[in-house]
Amino acid sequence: MITFSIIEDPKEAKRLWELFSPHERIDDDWEFRNAWTEDYNFPFHFIVGYDEEKPIGLLPLQYNTLKGLGPKLLQMSIPYLEFFAGVDTDDNDVWVLPGYEQYKRDFFRQIKMPAVLGSLKEPYEIDGTKAEYYLDRFELDLVKNPDIDTYLQQAFDGKGRRRLKGRMKKLLNTYSVTIKNGDKHDLELLFEFSIKRFGEQSSFNRPDRQAIFQKLMDRCQTDLLVFELDGEIKAVTFGLIYNNIYTMLNLGYDNTIRDILKSLVYLRIERAQERGFKLLDVGKNDNGWKSSFHFTKIPQYKLMLNLPEQG
Repeated sequence: MITFSIIEDPKEAKRLWELFSPHERIDDDWEFRNAWTEDYNFPFHFIVGYDEEKPIGLLPLQYNTLKGLGPKLLQMSIPYLEFFAGVDTDDNDVWVLPGYEQYKRDFFRQIKMPAVLGSLKEPYEIDGTKAEYYLDRFELDLVKNPDIDTYLQQAFDGKGRRRLKGRMKKLLNTYSVTIKNGDKHDLELLFEFSIKRFGEQSSFNRPDRQAIFQKLMDRCQTDLLVFELDGEIKAVTFGLIYNNIYTMLNLGYDNTIRDILKSLVYLRIERAQERGFKLLDVGKNDNGWKSSFHFTKIPQYKLMLNLPEQG
């Protein structure tokens, strides 16, 4: 008989997270997750399964009280359960010990209040309610693509390779390009580039969003790169390094420069290869450019439970 309990105590939630997390990707890291959510003081709602007294699995949720980006993005007007750290996470799942996989759906059945569980790794169906396709996450296997020429050969046809290389060559011929490591001062420039480009739509208009990225610099292994063109900073990229995986989290750039985005991504791929990372994770949502690089698509799903009927 498997039994369940709800854990709300932060210290116990962290202990259980560390016990069950596979620690494979940055999304599995407590410090990364907590940076997105702690200032909102969302109550923890960790669902733990037990075989007698032995913990056998964890569904890590939080109660979103309509703070942060999530309610706006998900069009929620009532508080709801979501995964720990909310909309900024990928590949969410129930973690169970080997041999207890058949009980995964029982964890979801413990949810008794409105829940929007986004970026699920698997399309679970719970008592007739099926998770729907949400969006894609994009990544590049750098073991199979250890250098830029191998990647271009495998990902593009001849015309595509020539076009991309031509854009890079034109940028390098037009400007003197310098790439160097940045600091927290340069992080401010990333915010400015985003706000200038997207206006009111930029999430960095929110001071809380800026504070999260500043926390990530303090708590995680970050990679902030500054791109200078003719001595002027024209782009800043923000990435995270975890378990030999490079995660591109954000790009800020002067979009008046032709082809700067594709050039930034090209250079970022090349530098990740040179540093010997095994995987380049470029996050979810195509954002109008990821498909053009022929990255591998990893489907993400969304499960909605106990929502009130509309109308």
